[in-house]
Amino acid sequence: MTALPGPLPRATHPVSDRATLDRSADELCAEFAVAWTHRASWGAWSRLRDLVPGHPAFVLRQGAQGLGLDTQRWDISGGEACWPTTRIFSLTLPWWRRLAEVPAQRCLIPVTAARGALSSPDGREDRPVWFTLDGQPVFTVAGLWRSHAGAHGFAMLGCVGGEGPWSTLPMIVAPQDRARWLGGDWADVTALQNPSPVLPIRIGLCEGPAASYERCDRDSAWPPSRRTARG
Repeated sequence: MTALPGPLPRATHPVSDRATLDRSADELCAEFAVAWTHRASWGAWSRLRDLVPGHPAFVLRQGAQGLGLDTQRWDISGGEACWPTTRIFSLTLPWWRRLAEVPAQRCLIPVTAARGALSSPDGREDRPVWFTLDGQPVFTVAGLWRSHAGAHGFAMLGCVGGEGPWSTLPMIVAPQDRARWLGGDWADVTALQNPSPVLPIRIGLCEGPAASYERCDRDSAWPPSRRTARG
């Protein structure tokens, strides 16, 4: 008798999908000269430091009143996939291209540190590492967002390969390219999704990320219930 196969290994989310943000919402508004112009669909948070898949993060996106700060869930699937959909590496897939072609669906995620993946010497397994940018205490990563039943979710864009030891990196948008990413045409989008060999990347962290969430409305529970998320 042929033995039945054992249980399938449990799917896990890529460990490289992590980021930190050492700034409060008020500090971000001052730094990027924006206001809270959008409804915070995942809670009125004042600080979000350890950014993990499926949890909230601050997002800069365009609206009727211009660029504003929103709070969105780091999962563009809206909780409908097996695990949070946090990273988009190819915009050639029709559903991602349709979203990216609409400037209003693009966004920027401000972070002070993020994780990328270094190629191992033997090419067998990539190693996730933290990195920061020299001269940019806060830098921005490109993202796409959409709404699910009134709640907003986003995914970061990623770059594969390129020069240097990196196998994957988040798509970092330099200050001079932010307006181009948020409002440019399709040629701008595809041109920006390339790993840059001249990024002033510093591997490692000065201090470890602190997992702390501070809510303006401290009486509200986290995570929000489905009814709360739908507003």
